[in-house]
Amino acid sequence: MRTICVCLLLLGCVGVAQADFWGTADKLITGGQRIKDEVTPPPSADIPRPAADTDQGAVPSSGEDRHYIQPDDYFIQRHGMDDHTWIWVELAKMTTTPSSATKHEAQFMKIRDGKSYWTSHYWQSRVASPNELKLGMLVIAFNDQRRNDIYAPPTSKSQARGGNWFMARITDMSDLYKGYLTVSGNYKVSPGNLRVLIAR
Repeated sequence: MRTICVCLLLLGCVGVAQADFWGTADKLITGGQRIKDEVTPPPSADIPRPAADTDQGAVPSSGEDRHYIQPDDYFIQRHGMDDHTWIWVELAKMTTTPSSATKHEAQFMKIRDGKSYWTSHYWQSRVASPNELKLGMLVIAFNDQRRNDIYAPPTSKSQARGGNWFMARITDMSDLYKGYLTVSGNYKVSPGNLRVLIAR
């Protein structure tokens, strides 16, 4: 019996000494702080991700189409196509609707310079679908972006809304497989750069 008590006592002392050794070692290594396995939380869904860089420029905001044109935008000019091969058109907002009192002219504020402008020649437009394009159709195209002698769509909002646009007629569609068609004036235009007129 005495031998059993002595053995139990010795085992108890060894256990305490061992626990104290590991506690001392822990203090020396970590300053008494327990190191836990680090768990990285999943990224929050609220953190905005940086936009991917693309050759197409910035993504248009809500309410703009892929040419950065807004639903209440008009293209205006003092005259229509008439006998012209092509004409410049300017982006504008209507500030006064046409009426008999204004000789059916509407008043516009030009986007580029903010100047007021009265005219009866104004058009709303939308991005053209490839399957609706046909010979003789009036189209509007962006002028200030060219790649390999082909007029391409704008790549930024400032470019689209401060740049030059022109109106012409489709005269040749036989090169569509090459990525362009031809409009009056013998200009090559990418089909992605065409806008068709919306009937009033």
